[in-house]
Amino acid sequence: MKKTGILLAALLSVSGFSQDYKTKIAKNTCECFTKAKAENPDAKALEIKLGLCIIQGAQPYAAELKRDYNLDILQDNSSQTGKLVATWLLKECPDTFIELFKLGENGKNKGSRHSELLINGTVTKIEKNSFVVFHLAGDNKILTKLYWVFPVESNRDLPNEYSTLLHKKVNVSYYPGEIFDAGINDYRKVNIISVLKTD
Repeated sequence: MKKTGILLAALLSVSGFSQDYKTKIAKNTCECFTKAKAENPDAKALEIKLGLCIIQGAQPYAAELKRDYNLDILQDNSSQTGKLVATWLLKECPDTFIELFKLGENGKNKGSRHSELLINGTVTKIEKNSFVVFHLAGDNKILTKLYWVFPVESNRDLPNEYSTLLHKKVNVSYYPGEIFDAGINDYRKVNIISVLKTD
């Protein structure tokens, strides 16, 4: 009876460990990245360090990643590991996730961010999920979805007042970017708001 109890306890412990490895990878990556940022805030250096942090955080759980995701962190494309870990970072340390997202945006959208687009129209719908998404009917009646990902320049107190913008006329500056969508387990192109003002 004693042996059965010990075996059951061991099995529960292993089960709990295997279910918790994603949290541990995310936390290890967050801690590594935070430390790296304090030592050297240079964006290029951080982008390189980010990859190393993800690999270092994931290496102790290589067997679990291979078993659950068929991902060999030593052989497969490291971007696949990065995309997977990004979904866990959003839950465990959203501030770090935003920092990582900014690094990606700086690398991928250097040109596009400088050529921002403008749109004037009426807010027809406001989605509230991982990000706030404004559906805007432009003056030409074309519907555009605009994502609030980073701090937005505005003449309103957006964190407290954004829900009051429904059916209001707004002027928006935005640029094309990418966010990681856990639903499809891949990056998705979106319009990211940089400026939102009311008349």
